[in-house]
Amino acid sequence: MRVTAEPLLRHYWYPVAFASDLGGAPLARRLLGTDVVLWRDAEGRPACAADRCPHRDAKLSRGWTEDGAVVCPYHGWRYGSDGKCVLIPQNAPGQRISPRAVVATYPVTEALGLLWVCLDPASEPATAMAGIPAIPQFGQPGWRVVQEFDTVWPCSAPHLLDNNLDPAHIAFVHRRTFGNPRTPHIDRVEITRSAAGIRLVSRVPVYARPGETGVTERRTTTDVYAPFTGVFHIRYPDGLSHIMVKAIAPVDDGTCRLLQFVVRNDTEADRPAADIIAFDSAVRDEDWCVLETMPPDYHLDLTANVHIDTDRATIAYRRLLAEATAGTWRPAGPAGPAGEAGAEPDGALAAEIDAVLRTS
Repeated sequence: MRVTAEPLLRHYWYPVAFASDLGGAPLARRLLGTDVVLWRDAEGRPACAADRCPHRDAKLSRGWTEDGAVVCPYHGWRYGSDGKCVLIPQNAPGQRISPRAVVATYPVTEALGLLWVCLDPASEPATAMAGIPAIPQFGQPGWRVVQEFDTVWPCSAPHLLDNNLDPAHIAFVHRRTFGNPRTPHIDRVEITRSAAGIRLVSRVPVYARPGETGVTERRTTTDVYAPFTGVFHIRYPDGLSHIMVKAIAPVDDGTCRLLQFVVRNDTEADRPAADIIAFDSAVRDEDWCVLETMPPDYHLDLTANVHIDTDRATIAYRRLLAEATAGTWRPAGPAGPAGEAGAEPDGALAAEIDAVLRTS
């Protein structure tokens, strides 16, 4: 699968920037191979349009904003949030503006401190498919938000999320941070289907946490918000709980953007944000060394790769993506609170995974 060749992937919301990064200047982004420009209108609301002026093809993102409109840097033409040209400086006062002087616009919304864009919501923004997580702890008393990364990765979006659903790589890829190659055994991951995609429950030994020594265990409930966002609710025996959000957008076939933040129930005095970011940066760099070697194609054909029992989660993810891109599955709502048991295990899914493993 190459993401730009799958039309149904254009119907989902994708994260493109931290909301705080969209100020007075336009912002350039690429989503599924489509170049877009974001800016804020006169009321401060985000707007999104194709990043190309129809006059002489200049990129609008190289311009600026004025009175809530984005200004083309080439000849000064201005475009409102509805995509229509509102000013051509070279025209005489009162002169008609051609109705063809318009740029395509895309729905954009702000949630969880991020800006989300949908390239093709079918008819109205409300018909855009899901993809935006529900995190009730966000912004609530007793929980803080640590904003971590806005990083463009040299791999496909499904490869990046697949990596984060794979507990077996931790012992080896992250041997310098929190893994241990001498203990590669992983307990079987519990898998259920959810309204948003799939839910995984796993237990992994941890050999170090930021600023600490000693072995502990982390219990993680992972919610996949199809197609490419993962929400990891991590709990430790000492009561520490944090929700790591890896919101992933496909830039093109071989590149993706990761917007990552953590919602935690501790304080700055307990663990400084700078230490948390430094640790997670080291973990990110370890993954990078492997993922930058991946091809742009992500195999949905389950016979294309060799699988073992620890791959059950990524087998389930590939099946989900196959159904989503074929149009036989679509999200029905949020995944539900991570503390809940969730739906009964999907017997058909388990049987298919078992069949894949028997023939692999």
